[in-house]
Amino acid sequence: MKFLNKIIDKYFRHFGFFYGYVGPRLFIIILLSILVGLLDGFGLALFIPIFEIAADGSDFQSSGSMGELDFLLTFLEDLGFSLSMNSVMVFMIVLFLVKAIFRFIDGYFKIKLQNEFVRNIRYQMVDGLSDLEYKQFLKMDSGRIQNTLSAEALKLTYAFLAYFNSLQHAILLLVYIGLAFLSNYQFAILVSLGGYLSNFIFRYLFKNTEKASIHLSGLGHSFQSYLIQAVHNFKYLKATNYFNNYKSKLKKVVDEIEINQRKIGIYSSIMNSAREPIILTVVAIIILIQVEFLGGTLASIVLSLVFLYRALNYIVTLQGSWQGFISNIGGVVASVELIKEFRINKEIIFSSNEEIKIESLNLEKISFIYPNGAKVLEDVQINMEPLKTYAFVGESGSGKTTLVNLMIGLVHPSEGRILVNGKDRKSIDLLNYRKRFGYITQEPVIFNDTIYNNVTLWASKSPENIDRFQHAIQLASMNQFMNELPDQEDTRLGDNGLLVSGGQKQRISIARELFKDVDVLIFDEATSALDSETERLIQDNIDMLMGRFTIVIIAHRLSTIRKSDVITLMSKGKVVQSGDFEALLSSNPQFKRMVELQEF
Repeated sequence: MKFLNKIIDKYFRHFGFFYGYVGPRLFIIILLSILVGLLDGFGLALFIPIFEIAADGSDFQSSGSMGELDFLLTFLEDLGFSLSMNSVMVFMIVLFLVKAIFRFIDGYFKIKLQNEFVRNIRYQMVDGLSDLEYKQFLKMDSGRIQNTLSAEALKLTYAFLAYFNSLQHAILLLVYIGLAFLSNYQFAILVSLGGYLSNFIFRYLFKNTEKASIHLSGLGHSFQSYLIQAVHNFKYLKATNYFNNYKSKLKKVVDEIEINQRKIGIYSSIMNSAREPIILTVVAIIILIQVEFLGGTLASIVLSLVFLYRALNYIVTLQGSWQGFISNIGGVVASVELIKEFRINKEIIFSSNEEIKIESLNLEKISFIYPNGAKVLEDVQINMEPLKTYAFVGESGSGKTTLVNLMIGLVHPSEGRILVNGKDRKSIDLLNYRKRFGYITQEPVIFNDTIYNNVTLWASKSPENIDRFQHAIQLASMNQFMNELPDQEDTRLGDNGLLVSGGQKQRISIARELFKDVDVLIFDEATSALDSETERLIQDNIDMLMGRFTIVIIAHRLSTIRKSDVITLMSKGKVVQSGDFEALLSSNPQFKRMVELQEF
């Protein structure tokens, strides 16, 4: 049993993987390959009677030179045809034409399955990323995710084609060996022996190519991670001249990638250069054995040579295509592992498809503890009423951002509960709940697309959506700015909003959240990266929105929170005191000191 499991794991584990995605249709490829091989072999076998007819100048008389394949001539006679040059040749041409039709069907079907397979894999990775729990995402390497979704996913295409080419070549090899047994069993034994011996030559190459391919995928993850960080921190690295230090790290990874790619290239070159010598050597040996030792006739040797060429060609091309599969197996491994990790860390949420509207939000004795044991929030009690503005202030590390993450549902409390309209949030559809929040961060999220697409996130330009877009633009005070642009809402913003100012990027972020019709607007340090004049303009926007939405503001600056209905002062994960601005200023020394020092 162990031996059988070892054989299955070694030779059929990849078959099981692909079968899991394409299903029983995989056997259609196998069936088509068998038909193509049989039709090709039958057609080639008919060359023997054609040669003999041409040599004798008369109708063919069976001499047993075709072995068990004489049934082809019997079939032709049963159809009422004499075994003349014309009838045999037409029969051969028909067989090759039918083979060509099946080969076309096979190629078309294989490409269709390949596209479906790659699409399903990519869908699974995209869905997995979308469903990934936020706190688990923070633990993952963004470079690995990006590299697997792009470069490694591309390898899946080549891996699929290479694997199924290998499968087809293996099937065709077996077909020709089977035909060889029917025509000349001695030849079949020699071909099988030659193929088995040649496998030892390439086994070393396969093993080392697989190792290099998997290692290459890991290096690709590292390079993508370093590259993302280089782009994100470009300004700092450039301004401090640290880029020279950083680029040496990038170049080191590039060199390692190049070394592994060179190894794979060398192994492939050995494979390609060794094919012809192997074929010629085996051909010469088999011809010598048949003529000198087995007393083969000219006809049997010719037919043997025909099948020999086909069989040995598929032995070597099988090894070559398998080498191609192994060269790209790193992409398969990386994709499967990422999908598995996404599945393990999938966010488990209650789903009811019930649309909700957030009217009240209550945090009852909330505590939050990170997996490493660090307590960020402790016994936090907050009651939020609709259409009021709430501000949270405190020193860095006081738990403000974690509190926002809890409110919006990115993480869940370690202790306590969150009530939405008086109901425990656990009993509410979390996806619909999140839709009711607008989230404006310190770094605006801007896509390299038009203003319209950035605000609507690629909604169609229906009359209803255009009206909603214009309303959101008006609420975000973007009318004048947008109308002065040559392309107006179709103006492209550049990578990360490079072509517009920081203030305009924030307004676009605000307009986006207003477009989707939210109940709660969260401003998480939304003005801290802006100059004073731009901050004032954004603050005017926030003031205008007060009373229309429930607003949550996380801020350090006095100007941003002065008009808030309730200001909550936090320290070391606890609520110190809540009240309006004047009440806190007169009763809390810590808040008064923060105001005097302008620490927010």
